Amino acid sequence: MQLTYQKLGKDHPMFGKVTFLVADGTTPICYKTENGYIPLEEGAASAATAPTKESIDTQPLYVLSFKVNDEAEEMTFKSKKKLDKTVERLNQKPFVTDLKTTTYNVVS
Repeated sequence: MQLTYQKLGKDHPMFGKVTFLVADGTTPICYKTENGYIPLEEGAASAATAPTKESIDTQPLYVLSFKVNDEAEEMTFKSKKKLDKTVERLNQKPFVTDLKTTTYNVVS
C-alpha cells in the first residue's frame, strides 16, 4: 500500500478545514489535520445509498507519532506486525521520544 498526501483545491468542500487528503493510490481514506486524522464525511447524495453500519468493511490504520530530536514525525501502517517492529526499533534509539500509537478504522 502506498499512502499519498494530497493538498486540497480551493473548490473542495473541506478546503481550509483540513491539511491533506490521505489516499491509497486513488482511493481516499481520511483527512489529515494539524491535530491528527479525521474520517471522510459522507456527502448528502451518498448518505441515502450508504450501506448499513453492519455491512461496512473497515480496516485499521495505525498512526505512529513520535519526536526525533524534538521534531514531530508521523508514520502510518496498515499492519500491526510492522507497527510493532518499528516501535521496537525506535524504542532502542535514544534520540526518539514520545512514541504514541493511534488506531483509526477506515473503509476498505
